[in-house]
Amino acid sequence: MRKIIVLLAFFLLLPLAPGRVAAEPPLRFALPPYVNPARLYESFTPLARSLAAATGREVRLVLSPNYISLIRKLGRGEADIAFVGPSPYVKVKDAYHSIELLARLDMQDQTNDKVVLISRRDSGINSPAELAGRTFAFGDYHSFGSHFMSRFILNEHGVPPARLLAYDYVGSHDNVALGVRHGDFEAGGLRLDIFNRYRDEDLRIIHGPVAIPPHALVCRSSLPKESKRQLRRHLLALDDAAILQAVDPALLGFAPVADRDFDSARRIIGRIEAH
Repeated sequence: MRKIIVLLAFFLLLPLAPGRVAAEPPLRFALPPYVNPARLYESFTPLARSLAAATGREVRLVLSPNYISLIRKLGRGEADIAFVGPSPYVKVKDAYHSIELLARLDMQDQTNDKVVLISRRDSGINSPAELAGRTFAFGDYHSFGSHFMSRFILNEHGVPPARLLAYDYVGSHDNVALGVRHGDFEAGGLRLDIFNRYRDEDLRIIHGPVAIPPHALVCRSSLPKESKRQLRRHLLALDDAAILQAVDPALLGFAPVADRDFDSARRIIGRIEAH
């Protein structure tokens, strides 16, 4: 009997022995819903696999249903890595101090860091000032490009929301393009790189491109220092064209980024939310 007890104790202690420690949980890689879910998973899966190889941990993509969900996830430490635009970054960083920058996306001509206002080719609209009394599509309220910057541009041209006939938040940059293309709205605002996917489909630019702060990858502040170092070093050195172009055909690589790069976003968000 004593021999059996000793054997049981031995096997119970095996997981604590060197080399047999339980695997670390997956790193959760959160994505905002700026395009349709299928495209997001297809685009970011190669990058997730590359980060997994660099860290020795599984990286699991987590799609947020909307931007506020992404902001809350990051604020609560429920995501380890995330792709963010200027607005989610500023809101999480300033309210929760729970994330750190890893690297910015370095795009050909920085197309994902530019915003355009668009209309149908046959709309007869040629400038933002002509949108008074018209309908307008914003993306998600917490999207910098498809809401805050687009609304700032309208304001600067004397067309605050009160002077529009009607407007709505359609959830994503993709939906802005589709809503204008299908005639649900007379105009809308979105990132230049996403407009470029639809530019041959009866759409045209009526204002812009206008430069905005960068899009970046961030990590949870409480992530171990070695994990942060591995992630940052791997991203800055990544030159696999297949991985980069899966994220976006115009993605050249990743570059260093600093919090001060988002100061103009802070000012614009502050001005819009103050009214």
